Amino acid sequence: MRIKSNIILGLTIMLISCGQNANKNEAIPIDSIKVVDKNIDNKMIDSSIDTHPITNTSPNQIEINEALSDPEIDDYYKEIYKKKEIIAAEDSKMLSITEKLFTDNSSQDLFYFIVFTKSMNGADGFYAEAVAESAYKYVTTKTIEFADYFNIAPGLTDEDLTNWAEFVSGEIKITKEGNEENATKILENKLRENLAGSRKEYLVVIEQFIEKVNSTMP
Repeated sequence: MRIKSNIILGLTIMLISCGQNANKNEAIPIDSIKVVDKNIDNKMIDSSIDTHPITNTSPNQIEINEALSDPEIDDYYKEIYKKKEIIAAEDSKMLSITEKLFTDNSSQDLFYFIVFTKSMNGADGFYAEAVAESAYKYVTTKTIEFADYFNIAPGLTDEDLTNWAEFVSGEIKITKEGNEENATKILENKLRENLAGSRKEYLVVIEQFIEKVNSTMP
């Protein structure tokens, strides 16, 4: 009887021991899974850092991009902006560019200024005459805006400033024929007066502009 009891006791101890080992063995894969998941999460974080570089876009370019994506702005103006030259259309449509130049919408004025400027490329006939008149009016009444845009606007070049000078010069030659030299001096004094107290960078733009105007005079 004692032997039988010992056998039963031994079997009981073995069963208990096997159960503990089984539980211990089952816990190992769980910890392994947690480690794998953690590694995967780290890889995902690293991947997002590598594939999403930080980009910088100037406020002026953002303003222009918003105008280009604005469904209420006619595609005609957007095409001129993209092609950087006048696009032939109905007379009223083309002349509307000169009207947009004087917009009161502060979120779109830079866009329309660039559109007007680029429309000078290829301008002729009645549109060229309208451009010359509007350019002279703008530079003498919105001198600060003119100087500011040529100081900070993306996409404007020295060639664009030359175009402005040539059209303003053309307006002077038409309206002040025979008195161009004096008219140009009056223009220079007017622009300098309008810039009184403004940033020095603006004066640099105007001096370059006046120099280009003078270079087109006889």
